[in-house]
This record gives sequence, structure tokens and C-alpha cells, in this order.
Amino acid sequence: MLNTHESHVWVGECMNKTSIDQIVSEQFERFKQYLTARRRSPGTIKVYTDHVAKFLRLCNKSPEQLGPEDGEKYLQHLAAHYSENTQCVHVAAVNRYLEKILKRPDLKMDAPRSVKVERIPLTKDEVVAIREAAASMGFGRRNKAIIDMMYYGCLRVSEVANLTLSCLDLENNRLRVNAGKGKDYSIVNLTPKAVQSLKDYIDNERTTPEEGSEDVLFLSREGEALCTAQLSKIVAEAAELSGIKRRAEVHPHLFRHSGLSHMSEAGASMESVRRQARHSSLATTGRYVHHTEKALRNDYEKAFGVKVSIEPNRPIPAQPTPRSSEQVAYAHLTHEDVLRARLEGKIDTPTMESVLAHLDGSAVPQIVPKVSKAPTLGYQ
Repeated sequence: MLNTHESHVWVGECMNKTSIDQIVSEQFERFKQYLTARRRSPGTIKVYTDHVAKFLRLCNKSPEQLGPEDGEKYLQHLAAHYSENTQCVHVAAVNRYLEKILKRPDLKMDAPRSVKVERIPLTKDEVVAIREAAASMGFGRRNKAIIDMMYYGCLRVSEVANLTLSCLDLENNRLRVNAGKGKDYSIVNLTPKAVQSLKDYIDNERTTPEEGSEDVLFLSREGEALCTAQLSKIVAEAAELSGIKRRAEVHPHLFRHSGLSHMSEAGASMESVRRQARHSSLATTGRYVHHTEKALRNDYEKAFGVKVSIEPNRPIPAQPTPRSSEQVAYAHLTHEDVLRARLEGKIDTPTMESVLAHLDGSAVPQIVPKVSKAPTLGYQ
């Protein structure tokens, strides 16, 4: 269950292997129970508990003996082996453990500043190429349907793995997501094309399920439920077979990202995109509309009767951070202005919430607070 191999130990052999194994196992279970009780997803539980187990092995001492020097050395270890964004995840996991399990908030560490990674969605032609490649593989109907659930359904890979026959409502072009992120149960729309892919798979290619998997939608050749790792492998193989230039970048979440971006580019409101994505806030959804420059330009051209050329996928130029003497009045902003400023790190979350509250008529502040650098959001 635990990764027992760790070659970087900075503390002397203050404990024998049996003792540290027992400590790690006990703390692993305590932290796992804590996260499970708070309804964290299986993926989050696995990542967080694994990071804490590695932290304890690196410290090589009992939790009661941990001190600030251990946190400092742990940060040095992370800096030597991981990127800034990966370090942030490690530190977040260990900090939660230190505060909630050990009740030692004084040992919490400062994470490094995360680096914003620009994710460019797939083009519609690239999606078509990958779908066709998936259909040409072994179990092609199944693989094509999997791609369609990620793209047209905008589902997370874990949600695709958890789909069941009983959640489908194909007559009404929709399905129910069971226990999605945050354990939510939501209705998701599907296109007729995606519905047809599901019908083709179910009617012609779905294998006989093994005991306990009778209701599972996507099955292996042996009738077992496909796990997220198997789904990721199918996506990678289809992308490689498609021959698109960006095939090495393709992963399951990119289809969700692309589907939501294409909805926005086609003119869907941010609220409609949010509901399809099942995000709890528009701020999260805003990350999927930062590639809609083309749609914005089209609206601009219609309004003013001009033609403005733009290069495909060209990033939106960053605006200079305003000085305190040049702060902008709220009345000049739109919701998209505010969300884009937050995504580009020009304002922090409290500022964003204050501005949106004003725009919605629930608050009347006078000026925008001074902007500050904000960390990058992760997958949602």
C-alpha cells in the first residue's frame, strides 16, 4: 500500500526500518480516515496520503519529534526534485496533515509560488482526428464512446470510469454523473453524436461483465471495469495513432477543457458552461473561457462594423499592473474582465469576489483594491 523505496534521507538512522514502517502505516491510516470522513475523492486521498507517507519516511522520526528544521529540509528536498507546481501539492498535503492530524499548525510550511501553465485546447479538427483513430483501434466503438464522454459530456476521467448503464438517459440525450468531484450527482447533456457512440458500443461491443460489474458502462475484454489508468492509456494511444502534432500533450482532462472552451467559443453563456462543467463557482469556469478571443473579436466586429485580424491561439496580452494612483473604477468592468484578471494573477480572490459582488448589485465599493500576484488554479 505504501511506497517503501526512498533514497533521500537527511536524518541519521534514528529509527530502524520496522519502527518507521509502523509509524508511517499508522499515520497513513489516520490521515486517510480524516480525508475519507470529509468526502474527499479517491484520487485526492491517494495523492495526499502518499505525500505524507514520503514526508514521514524522509524525516525518519516519530511525529512527536518533528520540528521546524524538518520542514525546512523537506522543502529543500522538494526543490531539488520537483517543479514548483508539484511542490505546492506536496506542501499542501503535508500542511493539512500537520494541522489536522498532529495539531501542529506551527510546523506548516510556505509553499513556493506556483507557475501558471497555459493550456491550449484541442481544435475541433484534432478532436475529430483522435475520435477516428480511437474508432480504428481494437474495441474501437468503446474507445470512441470514451472519448465522446470526455469531450461532448465534458466529464472528468474518474467520472467516465464510474459511469453505469443505469445513469444513462439516452432518449433525452443526457446522463447522470454519479459521485463526481465532491461526490455530486448531476445531469449532463450529450450531443446526438455522443449518444449514437454509446448505443453502438452497448449494442455491439460491450463484453459480458464479471460478477459485480453488471451495471458498469465501460468494460475491459475480460468484463472488468476500466480504471482511470486504462482510460488514460486508451486516450494516449488514440492521440498517437491520430498523428496530430500535439499528440504527446493529449491527456483525458484536455478533452473536458476543450469541450468547455468550444462551448464558450460557440456563444454559450458562462452560466451554461458552468452548469455543464458542474463547477461550484463562475471563477473556476472562467479558466475555460480564456481562449475565446475569437468569439470576442467576432462580437466586436459585429458591433462596430470593422474587421480585426487575429492569429489563432495567440495568447491575450497581459495588461500592466495599475499603480495605486491609477486604480480603475468598478463601473468600467464586466464579469469577464474581473475573471480574466484573476486568472492572469492581476488580482487576488478577495478582490475578485468584492468586484463581482458590486457588479451583481450586492455591494458598492468605490475603487478596485490594489492588485497582487495570485497562484495558478489547478484542475477542476
